[in-house]
Amino acid sequence: MIKRITNPEEFCDLVDQMRDLIPENDTYEAHSLDLKHDTESIKNNFANKQLLAWDIFVWANISDGKYDGCIAFINDKSIKFGKDIFSEYVWISKNPKIGFKLFKEAVKFARDKGFELITLSVLENNPNARKIEKFYKKMGFLKDSTSYITRLWIKKYPKDLEK
Repeated sequence: MIKRITNPEEFCDLVDQMRDLIPENDTYEAHSLDLKHDTESIKNNFANKQLLAWDIFVWANISDGKYDGCIAFINDKSIKFGKDIFSEYVWISKNPKIGFKLFKEAVKFARDKGFELITLSVLENNPNARKIEKFYKKMGFLKDSTSYITRLWIKKYPKDLEK
């Protein structure tokens, strides 16, 4: 059963259960530079009734009394483009069928709320990254940008950044 999560206590429970579903060293969380999701920070910053009602949109699938997948989007009030963008924050599911049902529920909500744009992302180090990108393109999404990351304390910069 898919449920929208708007209660802060349920949200915290969901975050804890997703940590159990996706272990810290799981390759699907293969962010560059060994960045790990900080569940305490996520709970401290998003477990708020107003945020969960207006800015952080979360759905979870409940099976046998436990969460087994979730999807979350942020209302990105883009100053750059002058539009509210329905931006994926996280999408976790071990079962692709459940994951797609979560996605469909989120898209229906976004359309009903009048969002014009939706963004999805894929981790470069995810072993299924190319498959996921192909799936996004099949659904009509266009690749928009690629992000890069480095640590600022690394001394090996291109020559024009050393000056």
